[in-house]
Amino acid sequence: MTRFRYTLFDQASRNELGHFDTLAEAEEALTRFLAHAPEAADDLQIWDEDEDVRVEVDPAKLRPAPAA
Repeated sequence: MTRFRYTLFDQASRNELGHFDTLAEAEEALTRFLAHAPEAADDLQIWDEDEDVRVEVDPAKLRPAPAA
């Protein structure tokens, strides 16, 4: 059984949306979800399964990149 360290979790639906080896991968997935559903920002969370804690994500990382 493969074990992942980080889980992307939707608090509203109580669904796990993905499992990731690194925090960077989890943050990237969170950013992709928020690009399609920004209203879900308060419900989407990243959990560190090793520490059993919610990871605080820097809000600056979640803003869309400015258009070129």
